[in-house]
Amino acid sequence: MFLALISLPLFLGRIHSWWQVELIVGLLALWWAVQTFREKLRKYRSRGWPTAAGTVAEIKVRKVDGGLNGVDYWKVSFDYSYRVAQEHSSSYSFNCTSEAMADGAVAGLKDKTVCVHYSPSDEGKMLLWEDEVWDIWWDTYWHMSQGAATAG
Repeated sequence: MFLALISLPLFLGRIHSWWQVELIVGLLALWWAVQTFREKLRKYRSRGWPTAAGTVAEIKVRKVDGGLNGVDYWKVSFDYSYRVAQEHSSSYSFNCTSEAMADGAVAGLKDKTVCVHYSPSDEGKMLLWEDEVWDIWWDTYWHMSQGAATAG
């Protein structure tokens, strides 16, 4: 949270040597590696879980000013529900780097289903695999962005 309080130029202005740059790049690489590992571990642990089709409902987008690094981004979130023995529901969110990307995500997710991986011992414990969610909407965004590029 502290990084959100300082501006990126002020932070970069205090760097006086290459070792500081190397340290920052190393910490960012470490953070990225940990996040990637966590996602892969979640996917690995749930690889044998059964799946159910989840219905996407109420997609919301909000602009987040600044973020941790001073760059604006758009948070897309949606509710989904699925039925195994009874009705279950949850929500999922992810970030987009531009408003056009968020609009593409909304258009790509509208009226679609998601693959919900749920625990066989507890049907209420579920997760969505990030790459499967992105596969649903990415093509719609890509076609929208390519259409805008050729029209412009």
